Amino acid sequence: MLQRTRRLPLALLLAALFVSGAPLAQESHAGEDEGVSHQDQGKQGHGEESEEKHNEEEGAVHLTEAQQSLLDISVSPASSGRANESIKAPVEIMFVPDLVAKVGPLLEAKVSKVLVDLGDRISTGDTLATLDSVMLAKVRARMQSLIAKKTAAEAEYKRERSLQKQGISSEEEFLAAKARFLTMAAELNAAREELKAYGVSSSQSDASGLASYALKSPINGVLEKRDVVIGQTLSASDTPFLVVNNQKVWAMIKVAESDIDQLTLGNDVRIELPSGKLRVYSGKVSWISTQLDETSRTVLVRTEVDTPEGYLRPGMFGTALISSPSDAALPLVPRDAVQTVESRDVVFVPGAERGEYQATPVKIGAEANGWIEIQEGIRSGQSVVAKGAFDLMSALTAKNRSASHGH
Repeated sequence: MLQRTRRLPLALLLAALFVSGAPLAQESHAGEDEGVSHQDQGKQGHGEESEEKHNEEEGAVHLTEAQQSLLDISVSPASSGRANESIKAPVEIMFVPDLVAKVGPLLEAKVSKVLVDLGDRISTGDTLATLDSVMLAKVRARMQSLIAKKTAAEAEYKRERSLQKQGISSEEEFLAAKARFLTMAAELNAAREELKAYGVSSSQSDASGLASYALKSPINGVLEKRDVVIGQTLSASDTPFLVVNNQKVWAMIKVAESDIDQLTLGNDVRIELPSGKLRVYSGKVSWISTQLDETSRTVLVRTEVDTPEGYLRPGMFGTALISSPSDAALPLVPRDAVQTVESRDVVFVPGAERGEYQATPVKIGAEANGWIEIQEGIRSGQSVVAKGAFDLMSALTAKNRSASHGH
């Protein structure tokens, strides 16, 4: 059984809140007394079910919206591993380079319209801005001219070929017509490739004019940079837009030289971010650097972390726990997730209703690096209260005391 020494002011406040709610419990018991005859009639059919429900209610905390606002409660899935087989190291978050796109024109152009703003969700192919380019207009005009010349050269070539077969046209005239046709075709293909290099399809028809150019996003993501105004002239080296897909990030971990021997690809990684509510993320080691930092004597290790809610941002710092794969892996929870209620170690898990938390008895194992192994009671991946469990324990204790006084 774990022993805890924690602050009391919030616990006293919670006790006051639950004691103030005691009349509800007393009213409920009063109703039971008035209907005692009905209970006696149905006692045989419902006795065991009522006792089971009563036991569940004794271990449950039901918080109102007002009570939840007073508490800093964070829920996360229980990790898997062994507490004493972990490497503890600092971690920094960064974007995945392949999921970041700096977007700008491939030729000099002037901004005519901006269609997106910061924070907008962007899909691949969405137009970020429309531009006007004199250079693009010249290429398009030249291509249209070449299309006309190629058509005329092709017609002449076919005519000369027919006349040459009839013996009317000479071989020299036929070959000259063929050369003109092939030259026009080659120049037209070159113009199309030039448009392609500028990011413009040769088959694209633009009702806005030959100079109009749609600047599009190459990836899905969120617009993080919009450094452009209407009328601004952009060069081919400018990248005024930044689109980032932040559903996945890299966690870069600095592992001490003394722990290098314990590292292997595929090691389980748990990442804690202490800022604000405690958040815990999971991943696996996907890369281990072969270089040692001579100053810090650390090796850089990378893991990819899924962040569907998009919370993780570059520059965030936290703590990583790297565990070796083990056939005897157990559920792991933060140390403060385990509390003692009536001489039993418990972990709080979310209930079926909003604001409901159930105290689940557990059998604990080894403790190390701020984590505790759970041998019985919960499974790996099950949602548990990782932060705020002490306050829930205080609330549950206050509730049970109020109920006992009511009897």
